[in-house]
Amino acid sequence: MTEKTRVYVVDDDGDLREALLEVLASERIPAEGFSNGRDMLRQLDPEWEGVILSDIRMPGLSGLDVMQEARQLAPDVPFILITAHGDIQMAVKAVKDGAFDFIEKPAPPEHLLAVVARAVTTRRLQVENARLRRRVARGANLGARFLGRSAAIRTCRREIISVAPLDVDVLLHGETGTGKELAARCIHDLSGAEGDFVSLNCGSLSETTFDDVMFAETEARPGAIRRARGGTLFLDNVASLTETVQLRLLDVMDRRGGDNPFRVIGANPRTLSDAHGAGELRDDLYYRLNLAEIELPPLRERENDVFLLLDHFINESVARHERRYPTMTAEDLRPFKAYHWPGNLRELRNVAEKLVIGLKVRFQKPNEQVPDGLDYDSAMQDFEASLLRAALLKSGGRKGEAAEMLKIPRKRLYLRLKATGLLQDGS
Repeated sequence: MTEKTRVYVVDDDGDLREALLEVLASERIPAEGFSNGRDMLRQLDPEWEGVILSDIRMPGLSGLDVMQEARQLAPDVPFILITAHGDIQMAVKAVKDGAFDFIEKPAPPEHLLAVVARAVTTRRLQVENARLRRRVARGANLGARFLGRSAAIRTCRREIISVAPLDVDVLLHGETGTGKELAARCIHDLSGAEGDFVSLNCGSLSETTFDDVMFAETEARPGAIRRARGGTLFLDNVASLTETVQLRLLDVMDRRGGDNPFRVIGANPRTLSDAHGAGELRDDLYYRLNLAEIELPPLRERENDVFLLLDHFINESVARHERRYPTMTAEDLRPFKAYHWPGNLRELRNVAEKLVIGLKVRFQKPNEQVPDGLDYDSAMQDFEASLLRAALLKSGGRKGEAAEMLKIPRKRLYLRLKATGLLQDGS
């Protein structure tokens, strides 16, 4: 048993109530006593994972009355009646009407404990089955939320489903606009966690703001730790934290649990190993978050997903603005395939919005100026790599077609790909 209350005991007889609580305590079953049903009903929650044990004869609200009201408030919570000998017929009828069971006074402790244990097990299975059904429903909906048919996004969805139910922290990495927060919300939803999803950008966390953001206890603006209790704390741009704040975050992660459990999902534009290698991330935080790492692929690596997503974003915008779906020819769509999409999904959503409201779409052009400090040979190598990469993207990775586009022999393409680092040995 956990330390959460598992049994509500309702009896107006103080001595009997205390005796029942002592019997339950002897088997370490956490219980709470009430002298009347009204006080218990005020505390009853339909999501509560326990059972109710109530005397049948009480002044004011009888045990049967309490049962009827409890069934309206929390229909799945098992209700056990305690009866005197003369109330057996009444108790049998109550079982037919939905009571879990009844116990006749004076009940041997072992019988009382057996009935309560059976009811607690039944309730636990109910709750677990409900969570499983919700998880299955959310999993079935993952494809509708995390759109795409490309191999890269299918792999990403499999990893999300695999890691979601595990009691581990997760790191998501990917370029800006690839959907890291959406992926984190999907992991949270699929986990079956009962608490909330709380999102923080680590750019707002400094040594001076850390305590207020994390631990504030005001009702109007509670801290992130309190809001994430039983749920998920999502930390975006985690490698942007200073070393001191990283230490404080580690301390928070070490002290969670018990009455304050929550999962941490971190996100970063590049892999943690890159951030760690660059000295941006402490060793201890790196190893803590590096257990389960999922990469969110950039849009340019998602094959024809760009058209599926464009249609989705256009439909969203059409509904929002109450406009017609824009007419587009194959020629209009040609640039969408060849474009590099540096802003990823965010940029594509913005383009869809412009199409719907009738604004001209202008794709960003690569910066043609040589960056400061870049010599001629390096600039030429960068240009060649960009040219080769664009040809591969346009051909869908088919090197023969890419070579034809560039009007060079296939063998030369392979040599130039190796020279620019775009082809590793054995690829």
